[in-house]
Amino acid sequence: MKYFSLILTVLSFSFAAFPQSDTIFNHTDSNNLKQGYWKRNYPNGKLMYTGFFKNNRPVGIMKRFYESGKLRAIMNYSTDGETACARLFYENGNPAAEGKYSRTLKDSIWTYYSYYSKAVAARESWVKGIRNGMMVSYFDNGDISEKLEWKDNKKSGLWEQYFNGNVLKLKAWYVDNKLEGEFVVYTINSNPYITGNYRNNLRDGKWTFYSENGTVQQVLNYQSGKAAESEKLNAEQQEFFRNIDEAQGKFKEPDETDFLSPSR
Repeated sequence: MKYFSLILTVLSFSFAAFPQSDTIFNHTDSNNLKQGYWKRNYPNGKLMYTGFFKNNRPVGIMKRFYESGKLRAIMNYSTDGETACARLFYENGNPAAEGKYSRTLKDSIWTYYSYYSKAVAARESWVKGIRNGMMVSYFDNGDISEKLEWKDNKKSGLWEQYFNGNVLKLKAWYVDNKLEGEFVVYTINSNPYITGNYRNNLRDGKWTFYSENGTVQQVLNYQSGKAAESEKLNAEQQEFFRNIDEAQGKFKEPDETDFLSPSR
């Protein structure tokens, strides 16, 4: 008997979860609030989105599509429409990201995927639209490529980069989006390559540069980010510092606005 009840429950859910052919779409009540099943099409006739609304808020499963007809996002909204678990997809069908929204703000842990390999590219922690906690990026094989700590939407705390194989490449610290304190770069053999300090995001004090075998090549003295002997930096060292200054801990995550078109 309990199996018969289970079947009835599943069937009831199936009919409730998926609209039938005679379902009325795009209904608004006397207060102009969206109620029931809604769908929109692109000018080319392809489906833009379909979902269920209660008092103008989406409830349950909402699906969004690219103009090509490929799935763009699946949103699973709570019964009050306050939160949603989201799965975003690239147009090639591979997963792009997944996580939770609180209203329209990212919340909890978000995971991002590589466009080509489908491997996890990064994970980061959000609290109602604010980055808080450690962001971790990965190589395609699952090894860690970078760690970066955030506090109240600012880089604040540990920053590490790795060679493939979980070998430490760089270690530094941020305070309120600025590099502060000890800064160390290592070779693939874990020998020091560059050591120095930052003060208020500028190189400061003695900076030591090493050869591949760990012997000292040169020492430069910085004050407020400048060194009189800076012309002694070789091309490789200059390029390294350019990359540090221009792209400190940046991660290009998928922009959810690319996946979530307005519900009009």
